[in-house]
Amino acid sequence: MRDPARAVIFGRRAETYDLARPAYPPEAIDHISALVEVRHAVEIGAGTGKATVDMARAGLRLTCLEPSPEMAGILARKELPGVEVVVSSFEEWEGAESSIDLVYAAQAWHWVDAMTGYERALRLLRAGGALALMWNVPLDRYGVFDSVYHDHAPDLLAEHDERIRKRDSVTWLAEMAAAGFEDVHRFRHEWSDLLTSDELRALYSTYSDHMMLPDEQREGLLDGLAAEVDRRGGQIEMAYRTNVFSGLAP
Repeated sequence: MRDPARAVIFGRRAETYDLARPAYPPEAIDHISALVEVRHAVEIGAGTGKATVDMARAGLRLTCLEPSPEMAGILARKELPGVEVVVSSFEEWEGAESSIDLVYAAQAWHWVDAMTGYERALRLLRAGGALALMWNVPLDRYGVFDSVYHDHAPDLLAEHDERIRKRDSVTWLAEMAAAGFEDVHRFRHEWSDLLTSDELRALYSTYSDHMMLPDEQREGLLDGLAAEVDRRGGQIEMAYRTNVFSGLAP
C-alpha cells in the first residue's frame, strides 16, 4: 500500500539527500537511454535529480514529477537544459496520453500506487514506448552494522517492507507483464562506493525508515554507525547492485 507521508519525508533532508545519495552508474543510464528512441521522457519521483542530471545530458525533453516541494526546488535550481520540474505525484499529474516515449523512475516506483501506476504509464506511453524502473540496491545495508542496530534500533532489522524487498526481485517483471507490457527484462550492474564515516552518516540519515525514528534514537543510531566506520579505519566500502526493470507499451 502506498504511504504518501513516507513518500515525501525525504524533503526534510533534501540538501543532505542531494549530497549524500549516490548517483546511478553510466551503464544503467545508457541502458535506459537505448531502450527506445526518446524525444520526451517523464521521470517519476525525480527527487533532487540524482538520475535527471545524467538523463538530461542526452538532450531529451524531460518532465520531472516530484511531490516534495523541497526536493523539487533543489532540482529546479540546477536549471538543467530541457528539464521541466512539476511538483506533483505521478498519480495526480495530468499528462498528455499516448505521447510519451519513456516513463522512468529512479529509486521511486515503490512509492507509486500499485493499483494505478502501470495502467497510468501505459496510457501515457506511445506504442513502443518504454517504462524503466531503476534502483541502487545496497548489498549489505544493515548486516555490517548488526551490533549497532541491535543497540539502537532493533526494530529496523525486523522490518519487512515488501516494497523495499522488491527492488532486487523479478516480481516487477511479472507485474509489468500482467499489466500488458511486452519484452520485459532486467538489467543488472554491480559497483561499489568508498565512504568516510561522515559520508556514511549522511547517507543513512536520508533513509526513510531512519528518518521516521524519534530524534534522539535516530541521532544515537547515526552516531553509532559513524563510530563503527571510524573503528574500522575511517572508511568503508559500500557494495551496490543497480537494477533496471523495463518493458515496452504495445
